Amino acid sequence: MEAIAELAPVNQPSSDAEETGEPGSDAGVLTPSFPTGRVKRIIKMDEDIKKVSSEALFLISLSTELFIEFMAEKAGNAAARKRRKTVKLEDLRTAITGHSPTADFLLDCLPETSKPPPILAGKKNESEKPLPPGARRIDEFFSKSAEIVQQSR
Repeated sequence: MEAIAELAPVNQPSSDAEETGEPGSDAGVLTPSFPTGRVKRIIKMDEDIKKVSSEALFLISLSTELFIEFMAEKAGNAAARKRRKTVKLEDLRTAITGHSPTADFLLDCLPETSKPPPILAGKKNESEKPLPPGARRIDEFFSKSAEIVQQSR
């Protein structure tokens, strides 16, 4: 009989609470990180949806959490490949582009990357305010001094 007891599965529940699935047991229970009320409000923003069942709300919350973890991991890997610790928008864009099901719907939602405007020497920006009479811009001051130095040579 002792040999049979040794062959019994080791991973049997150790208490009656785990066996019956009572709420007091924490083994295997999934809880979403997002507040369910806020997720429900976001879902109800769609005019076609009138009611959301608690099961659907639970699954949507967990799915969203998994999706964000997945994208954060991919974006973190993209930043690590560039030897950075900070995840930037370009890393997130790289992660989304590398995952084709996500790229289909999410690339349109990302903001465009902002590039610094190129420095144009000698061209004025039309959107700048006009100067008061007798005033000069500082860049004109330096460009004239550079012209004077070149002429004196």
